[in-house]
Amino acid sequence: MIRDYRPEDFEAVKAIHERQGFEYVLPDLNSPLFLVKKVREVNGRVVSAMFLRLTAETFLLTAGSLIENGRAVEELQPAVLYEAWRKGLNDVVCVVPVQIAEGFDTVLRRMGWHRDRDWPMYSRELQDAERSESSK
Repeated sequence: MIRDYRPEDFEAVKAIHERQGFEYVLPDLNSPLFLVKKVREVNGRVVSAMFLRLTAETFLLTAGSLIENGRAVEELQPAVLYEAWRKGLNDVVCVVPVQIAEGFDTVLRRMGWHRDRDWPMYSRELQDAERSESSK
């Protein structure tokens, strides 16, 4: 059975997270940035969970050399991050095209960015989610 997460599920979810052994801290599930919180229950036991936290993907559109692009980040970033923080976000992500990743890494690190994990990143559009759910 799939149902909404409840605070009393926390210990079960925490135990599942610990058993997975991945190197990331279980986030604060009470944060209002978690817009969707679901668990899978089998025989009355929580065996899986999925949470969606609101975050922002950063897009930088700029023309010029690597140095000019770096300058664009330095000049735009303070205003953009401040506004994101004022609107309630805790973090932002940046997906860098492989062709510029090596050179741009230095600029991003200097500006306070860090590479979270070496995990591949995936995305999914939601436009067909309603059709999928309504066909069940």
